[in-house]
Amino acid sequence: MKKEDGQEYDDRLMADALHTLKNMIASINVYVEMVQYGHVNPQQLQPVLDKISHCTDSATKLCTDLMDICRVKGGLTDQRKGEVNPHHLMVELIGMMEDELQPKQLSLVNKLDPEVHILFNAAMLTSIFRNLITNAIKFSPPKSTITITGECPDAANYAISISDEGVGIDEKKVEEKLQYCTEYATLGTQNESGTGLGLILVKAMLDKNKGSIRAYNNKNKGATFVITLPLYTEN
Repeated sequence: MKKEDGQEYDDRLMADALHTLKNMIASINVYVEMVQYGHVNPQQLQPVLDKISHCTDSATKLCTDLMDICRVKGGLTDQRKGEVNPHHLMVELIGMMEDELQPKQLSLVNKLDPEVHILFNAAMLTSIFRNLITNAIKFSPPKSTITITGECPDAANYAISISDEGVGIDEKKVEEKLQYCTEYATLGTQNESGTGLGLILVKAMLDKNKGSIRAYNNKNKGATFVITLPLYTEN
């Protein structure tokens, strides 16, 4: 895949996202016309309304993700950096995501070092964690474990790994998506859908904070996403 410059990347991202949104709206319109012109009997009404609701939710999520990406790239969000404790932040986030873990009875194990601090934007790190954990939930089989670990690969950085026991990834496609990929969503283990923009948003926030991301398949099963973040120093 030819690597694009920043403007080409943004233009194609916007064009493809709008094309996807147009298709979602067209689907909603079809279902509405079916009801409007009496092509749906009483037994079929609820399933059609459910499809309208699903398409509306997907379109809303796509717009939200796209706006978040534009805000981050355009510097329209609070991007101030400070001392952040990833372990404590992860503890808070796990508590907030219990309802998302419960349907598949997943376990989320936080092994981050509570003594490590990084230099980052706290709100962005929360969003990065949430996106990567949501992605792991999506591709995890029921009653499996998502594990968060950390290590210092050198004196300046802290690498946080989020590993699942799911279906694994196509490493080439993930790398392309992080650079730019027109293929948005992949269904999860229980047909969970998504916009496919989550990783692009994560990459944009990491770029703003001098971080990086990579992904690989585990030897046994599942996948691991590794984000590398700058350590906090008082100097």
